[in-house]
Amino acid sequence: MDWILYADDIMLLSHSLNAMQLMLKICDDFANDYDLKFNTENAVAMRIGARHNAICEPLKLVGKELQFVQSLKYLGVFLVSAKHFKCTVDRVKVKVYRVFNCLYL
Repeated sequence: MDWILYADDIMLLSHSLNAMQLMLKICDDFANDYDLKFNTENAVAMRIGARHNAICEPLKLVGKELQFVQSLKYLGVFLVSAKHFKCTVDRVKVKVYRVFNCLYL
C-alpha cells in the first residue's frame, strides 16, 4: 500500500482491492477524527494489471461507491487502465493540434 500526495490531491495505490478498501477506511476514520470532508464527486478508482477489466466489488469512501474509470488525470498526467502501467498523451495532442489550427488557419 502506498500513497502519493500533492497539495490537496491524493492518489492511493494498492496491490489488491481489499487493501485499497482498508486504506479508504483509514481515510474515513481520519476525516471523522479531524472533521475533514472528501469530495466524493471527484473520487474515482482505476485498476491496472492482468484483471484490469474484470468486474469487482465496488470500493466505498464516506459510504459512497467509487466509480471505476478507464482513464484518469492526475497532476496533468493521463493514466490508463491496462494490463501494465500506461500513460497517454492523446488528449494533449488534440489540444496542440487545436491551437495550431487556430493559429495557422
